[in-house]
Amino acid sequence: MIEVDELELNEIDVNDGFPSFSLFAQYNKRMHQMLTSRRRFLLSTALTPWMASFSSGASLRSMTFGVITDVHQDVMHDGIERISRFVSTMREAKVDFVIQLGDFCQPHPRNRPFFDAWNAFDGPKYHVLGNHDMDGGYAREKTVEYYGMPNRYYTFDTSSIRGIVLDTNDPGGTTKGYKKFIAADQQLWLQKQLAESDRPVCIFLHHPLDDPNGIENRKELRDILTSAENSKPGLILGVFSGHFHQDYTLLSEKIRYIQINSASYVWLGGNSAKETYPAEVHKKHPSLSSVAAYEDPLWAIVQIDFEKGELAIEGKSTQWHGPTPWDRGANQTDYPSDKNRPAISSTSLKL
Repeated sequence: MIEVDELELNEIDVNDGFPSFSLFAQYNKRMHQMLTSRRRFLLSTALTPWMASFSSGASLRSMTFGVITDVHQDVMHDGIERISRFVSTMREAKVDFVIQLGDFCQPHPRNRPFFDAWNAFDGPKYHVLGNHDMDGGYAREKTVEYYGMPNRYYTFDTSSIRGIVLDTNDPGGTTKGYKKFIAADQQLWLQKQLAESDRPVCIFLHHPLDDPNGIENRKELRDILTSAENSKPGLILGVFSGHFHQDYTLLSEKIRYIQINSASYVWLGGNSAKETYPAEVHKKHPSLSSVAAYEDPLWAIVQIDFEKGELAIEGKSTQWHGPTPWDRGANQTDYPSDKNRPAISSTSLKL
């Protein structure tokens, strides 16, 4: 406890033998300074002990970012509206940055208005390559150039975290058609980034690491992450992915895997195809009949609060446009209703 004689007594007013309000104001100020310093000390020693090596430019400041994925501009008729609503909300929320997790748009001139709507966000913007972003015969390098990405995989820094963006479309594995693989050179690069990072990291990729239907060589990647987390506890804040068009989170070996739902739909196809929009819309966008669309776009705002030691996800919910997938013949095995839902759940994960 602070003793009175620690204060600047010559600044204290005394009325009728009692200290004036200024004494208590000074006392409260000192107490606030002590408690704030103590919180910072406990944060740096208990939450992430290795962070003593932080560079002078890094600080454990709470931050927020906006995340959206699988908009599928080349399938949806209203992709520009969906991305515009996302950008408008992120500007109002004053997030520190935004990121999209793939299956955004093909690098075709017709998609320039869609891309311009994304660029209306005036803060930092980041991209992840999805498997459909090269549809139409485009090379990955062409999409990287169109998006303005520094590379297929890369890092970016904020004052509090390092973002690590991976490319899950490397050649390799046994899967035919779309690849879902991370090659050895990218794995070595990832190991280096994790070992050298002077701040906690968020990892962003398209195909998930937490499910057999995700990245084909997921075990190798998860072993890399687990090893890094064990070496530097608190290093990995979360692994964010898209692709599945599902809504869930998973904690495995101290790592939080966060599946962000599509902004637009669940893909059905086959016998479940159905026209749910006006005929002229389906004529211009023939793939629309294969989706169970979400009435409104989905996205999430992620807040990382180091003082509270939590990662909070503020999600969104809407309704199906037209019949549900199961009313259209989908089964619960392939389309579990607790994950295939028109929502991104709001939740809080302990760091």
